[in-house]
Amino acid sequence: MVDISKRQIIDMINSRDYETVCKWLKTYPNLHVVSRDGSVTYNNAIADAHPGALQISDRFHLLKNLTSYGKEYLKKKLKPQILIQAVSQETSNEGTGTIKQADENRKLTLKEKYERIEQLLAAGKCKTAICQSINMDIRAYDRLMSMTPEERESSFQTKMMTVHEEKVKQKMERVNEVRELKKIGCSNHEISRRTGLNRSTIRRYLDENFNPVHASYGKKKNGKLTPYIKEIDECLEKGIMGSEIEKKIRGMGYDGSSSTVRQYITDWKRCRKLYYDRSREGGRKTETIERKNIFKLLYHPIENVKSISREQFERICNEYPCFEKIHSIIWEFKGLLTGKNVDALDKWMEKAKKLGIPEIDSFICGLERDLDAVRNAIKYEYSNGLVEGSINKLKVIKRVMYGRCSFETLRTKTLRLEKMRLLN
Repeated sequence: MVDISKRQIIDMINSRDYETVCKWLKTYPNLHVVSRDGSVTYNNAIADAHPGALQISDRFHLLKNLTSYGKEYLKKKLKPQILIQAVSQETSNEGTGTIKQADENRKLTLKEKYERIEQLLAAGKCKTAICQSINMDIRAYDRLMSMTPEERESSFQTKMMTVHEEKVKQKMERVNEVRELKKIGCSNHEISRRTGLNRSTIRRYLDENFNPVHASYGKKKNGKLTPYIKEIDECLEKGIMGSEIEKKIRGMGYDGSSSTVRQYITDWKRCRKLYYDRSREGGRKTETIERKNIFKLLYHPIENVKSISREQFERICNEYPCFEKIHSIIWEFKGLLTGKNVDALDKWMEKAKKLGIPEIDSFICGLERDLDAVRNAIKYEYSNGLVEGSINKLKVIKRVMYGRCSFETLRTKTLRLEKMRLLN
């Protein structure tokens, strides 16, 4: 129990039973206004202990309950990811081009990126434009451009290049050893005995045109899936299922593993997530919206939800009428509470009943059971805000004292802390 005017915790009770609460409330004969949640037990206990007291239902709990019922209904109607028509054909095509360009930029080595930077600088591009063009972080750009030529050349070396250079160096040491032995007059047989190398290898090392770099170095090997990539991409664009795609390419001669096909399809969809529609009809461009982001619209105005634009919001309402109904009814109720329009409550309840949504009907039943307190919540400014803040403080104290005190000790400590706070 919190005194609204003094903002002070007055008392605590360790029970929610009607008889205990009613008896406890009678020990405070001067109660005239009580703000509470929608508990039927509290309603009855307050009414019997103080028949003349004004009961006010807490607006936060009213909104929370209505929104929770709305989310419960929408979870049955909406998938975790829903598809809507793309806001504009131009946007979709532009986005697809951006994705392809980003894929190409990821394949560039650091040296190739530096060469692209020099070309763009020569063309008069600014730093920001260059970074956007090659998908490079500005900090990485600054670090690269501040290096000396020697440091930059060293940074271009990948781990594979470093390992390869070390192997080439080791091989050349062996080659020079063989050639030095040949210079002092050793035969190939003698060189083979001293070095342990095969005589055919010695003949190659003695050849002036010998190249220590492996013939396959720098060449990317094609995998088993490579010849079928184009066919897979075309099938995915048409929305064909992965199992059907695998069946098709196996008929064309693919003999690799199924996991390789699945991994490629997964990566393809992830890169084109916003523009992939497994049920694409007539080439309709779509984009994916997360359900969790849609639920944010029940709590915040569209201007404050950065993940969804107003155009996307309108598409969602048009393509999913179930969401439009819930969104509309929740925001109308919020308008009732903030606008202090008590007379509009009955009309809102009638409109909500006509929706025929079981979850909303349950909320309406709760309102009708506590209608006077709900009307008072619209009419008056009182709320449970102070109580909720005090509960947070109480939970901290409980955790500090967990397992080391009884309820009476907790109550005594909390009330003494309140007295000390007021004295200070």
